[in-house]
Amino acid sequence: MRRETAEKTELICSACGAAARRGTAKYCLDCGKYLAEGFQPLDTIRSSYGLQRASLSTAAKPNVEHGLFAPTNANNASQFAWACFVYSLVPYLGTIFVPVAVVSALIGLAAVNRRPAIGGGNQAASVIGLSVLVLSFQILLWWLLYVIPQIGHAA
Repeated sequence: MRRETAEKTELICSACGAAARRGTAKYCLDCGKYLAEGFQPLDTIRSSYGLQRASLSTAAKPNVEHGLFAPTNANNASQFAWACFVYSLVPYLGTIFVPVAVVSALIGLAAVNRRPAIGGGNQAASVIGLSVLVLSFQILLWWLLYVIPQIGHAA
């Protein structure tokens, strides 16, 4: 976009509104937008994050290590154990998934001992520990289901 005044022609960025410092400038110094290009609907958002010339790739990014779990986990048994653990969090019905989670986590640990490169050992170990806690809570819920009606009949 060009703004013409009495003295000179000035280039204005269509994304951020900044004036170019040189008349021959190709890119905005503030946001990086190509000045010869017209306004695009997402220009304001892209310029606010400094993404004018960055490609918007949707390709998968490399797996980043975050805390408890290994950066790569090709261990299907530990992934299945984690899924079973998540399902075991359902009150009462989740009791069925606790033993399945523990057995598959043990299989996952055995797989990691045979092939350490597949990862998933920390995940399998955490499933075993967390499943013990969930099982104790599930047993408490089943006990309450038995005790509460008896308390109601005794009163």
